Amino acid sequence: MLKHLLVCLVVVSLAATALAQSNLTDWNTVKGLATGADVRITAGSRTVHGKVLRVNDENIVLALGKGQEMFPQQEVLRVRLRGDSHRGRNSLIGLAGGTAMGVVVGAAAHNDCNGFCFYNSRGADMAGGGILGGGLGAIVGALIPTRSWLEIYRK
Repeated sequence: MLKHLLVCLVVVSLAATALAQSNLTDWNTVKGLATGADVRITAGSRTVHGKVLRVNDENIVLALGKGQEMFPQQEVLRVRLRGDSHRGRNSLIGLAGGTAMGVVVGAAAHNDCNGFCFYNSRGADMAGGGILGGGLGAIVGALIPTRSWLEIYRK
């Protein structure tokens, strides 16, 4: 019974993943980009990075460091959009991991204190370790860069 349930869960998750995939060959996805969106475009053998000025049925215009450039839709092979920064999410993950590690270290430190502990009870040492570890974990998590490029169009 459990084996059948696991097979069903795998099939449902694969179907959901397939439905979540967008049509990468649809230029309307590119036309829906907001002005100022940070993109990378591959046209021919070149890849350029810039901000979207405008998009229509025939071309896309980017603001580059030295000015602007127009790319005809027929020449565009790939468009990638800069993803969001996940600084908040990473901070929460670091907070949770750091807190868990701090609690474990606080409990272990209380066992080996030999008469000298930060606090009189194991619970207080665990709480202190959790607070310290959680704070350090949140700082480390916020410093980890995770912005990525999401492919939205491919010829």
